[in-house]
Amino acid sequence: MLPFVHNQLTFSIWVLIGLILVSIILYLGQKIGIIKDKSEKRVNEINRALITSQKINEIILRSLNFNEVIQEISDTIPNQLFFGTGVVAVVNKLKKTIRRVGFSNTKEAGEAVAALKELKLNFNEIEISLDNPNNLMAKAFRERKEFITNDVYDVLGPVLTHDQAVNIQKIMGTRVTLIYPIFGGRHEVIGVFIASSRKKKEELSEYDYAVIRSFVEGAGIAMEHAMLYSNLEKTTEQLSLANFKLKEVDKLKDEFVSLASHELRTPMTVIKSYLWLMLDKNNVSALSEKQRMYIDRAYTSTQRLINLVNDMLNVSRIESGRFTLAMQPIDLKELINTIYTEMLPKAQEQKINLEFARPLQPMPKVNADPERVEQVLINLIGNSLKFTSENGTIRISIEHDLKDGTEVVSVMDDGKGISAEDTPKLFQKFSMVGTNYLVKQNAQGTGLGLYLSKAIVELMGGKIWVESEGLGKGSKFSFALKTV
Repeated sequence: MLPFVHNQLTFSIWVLIGLILVSIILYLGQKIGIIKDKSEKRVNEINRALITSQKINEIILRSLNFNEVIQEISDTIPNQLFFGTGVVAVVNKLKKTIRRVGFSNTKEAGEAVAALKELKLNFNEIEISLDNPNNLMAKAFRERKEFITNDVYDVLGPVLTHDQAVNIQKIMGTRVTLIYPIFGGRHEVIGVFIASSRKKKEELSEYDYAVIRSFVEGAGIAMEHAMLYSNLEKTTEQLSLANFKLKEVDKLKDEFVSLASHELRTPMTVIKSYLWLMLDKNNVSALSEKQRMYIDRAYTSTQRLINLVNDMLNVSRIESGRFTLAMQPIDLKELINTIYTEMLPKAQEQKINLEFARPLQPMPKVNADPERVEQVLINLIGNSLKFTSENGTIRISIEHDLKDGTEVVSVMDDGKGISAEDTPKLFQKFSMVGTNYLVKQNAQGTGLGLYLSKAIVELMGGKIWVESEGLGKGSKFSFALKTV
């Protein structure tokens, strides 16, 4: 019996071992299947998260319009992760408040807005102080971190009472609310994103949280870009409006100057004529020396005022585009010689040597308005006469510039000169700089001569400039006109 019993026990043991092995295999197989299912689920969640993140980036970077960007941000999470609502609030650092500016277009959101209207509250006017110790939006700003709550009063209070907030939460069916700070480019909190869901907190996967965090980072960049773009558009619009108003004011100014100048010029010309008659050699003998002095000063002042009126009229015409030129080929050498002859007596009266270095060879003609060239030359020579001392020298010259194809006219003196810091100001309107070329006792001009000279030369297609080695070392004014 012993061999039989032994064989039976051996068989039973092997059967038992086999059952155990089968059980182990089945158990391991079940575990492997569970792991496989979990891995597949995790892989699917990762894929969903990646796809959602890509869609989110496309959505929030779709526009630069601030309102459109805010709406896209509000709608994205509810649409992509099936949340009930999405809310965007923006920080106002000047007012030290945070205000809701965007609400998702979902059923739950619509129900909440309707409930707020019944409470006579405008969603977009709800502001929370950044110093509020209990509101989670304010805390997210201050502490720069996210919060999770099951009570919407944490984001609606203290604007709403707790009972009002509970009622709205029931209407929306919200079980969990996530609050995230939105960071701008300099890592400053510029707003807060709020997402509410009908799911329980434990039903949200880690990938839901990861997607929302990734979304909020992109939202911050999109919001900041939209803010900058919207501010730029607003600033551009304001500048355009201001520029339009300035043009209108400038136009009115030109019209006033033109009208006033016309009205002034006629009576001043009449006054000048009467003064000239009184100074005529046939009448001057009847005047005392003091009377002649007073009348002579009045005559000089009247002439100066007439010059100012004429200059202002020319400036008004130039700036309004009404300044006309009669362009034609002219011989500069002949024109300069005529002006030199006219200005020579005045120079001799002031005991100043006025010279014209006439070129011996024929010079090409230039395309210009002879009357305007004469005006420029008289301005330049007149300036030199004002600021050159007795026995000083003023030299007019003309040269041909082969390289630029221009004729260059220069008026050089050994007078007071110009400092380096004042040189850039000379051709500006109403320029009276320091004690240099534009200021001399009893010899002030209108402050428009050089400005007009520059404008006229440039309108004729030329250029004008000044050279001086400094105060006391004289000056050289030159202008160039293109040859025919």
